[in-house]
Amino acid sequence: MVFALEPLDDRTLSNGASFAKTRPSALQRYRIVEWRGGETLLDLVIENEPFNIHQIQPVGDDLLLVCSRSRYRGPDDFDLNGRLYRRDGTPCGEILLGDGIESVQATGTGEIWTSYFDEGVFGNFGWGSPVGASGLVAWNRHGERLHAFSPPEGLGPIDDCYALNVSGDRDIWLYYYSEFALVRLRNRQTVASWRMPVKGSHAFAVTEDPARYGAYVALMCGTYGDPDALQLVHLGTGGEARMIRTYRLQRAGSAPVGIAQVVGRGGVLYVIGTDCTIYRIDVAEMVATDHA
Repeated sequence: MVFALEPLDDRTLSNGASFAKTRPSALQRYRIVEWRGGETLLDLVIENEPFNIHQIQPVGDDLLLVCSRSRYRGPDDFDLNGRLYRRDGTPCGEILLGDGIESVQATGTGEIWTSYFDEGVFGNFGWGSPVGASGLVAWNRHGERLHAFSPPEGLGPIDDCYALNVSGDRDIWLYYYSEFALVRLRNRQTVASWRMPVKGSHAFAVTEDPARYGAYVALMCGTYGDPDALQLVHLGTGGEARMIRTYRLQRAGSAPVGIAQVVGRGGVLYVIGTDCTIYRIDVAEMVATDHA
């Protein structure tokens, strides 16, 4: 996780409207903390970072800090919003990842996947030909584009990639508007897709269905009218998607907990609740309990 240590300066006002700032007025300091199994693996302070940082991923032995916005001013003048650091806090590179980044997730081999919301797809901040026009792009650590999403037959292009789940080095899942489709890529090729009964989810986790070979179960977080809903959906082998059940995040003996932030990786949702607690929700465990 990444935390700003100085007061935030990430918005600017113009004619009553609020706009994102790529760079704060003063250099920012960030604290980066990595936990695993209850153990702190890294606790580092990055000094003098010129960009507002929104997301972080490990890339090989290094760290990638990402500003979700990038402003284009000319052919050789644009914000390099992917910021690479050694684990001792030393800067070691900067790359262009494009404007309007919704999510960034890296594989264990160091491949970087970025998904884009509508401004990154259609262009803003000076980008007439947006880097994220496809809605989903894969990069190497040098900022070279490896893949751009192309919709499978029967589905339209990405207008806004609502959720991304990099579940392995070769398996990528995405959920996008306006098709409300869940798509699985393997080796950068579409191998399956489902039109989902859930509209407006902002994260998901997915696991194999233990009862049927080739089928999956997805836990979708949020809908347009209910951002805290957790909806379990069966993904059939023929492209059919069926709602199973709706859940709420709840601690024992307490009222339901709201969801402040959430990310899905593989079969797990990692949630920061409105009670400032971090939750780990394993879909396979939910399915096993449901079948018990």
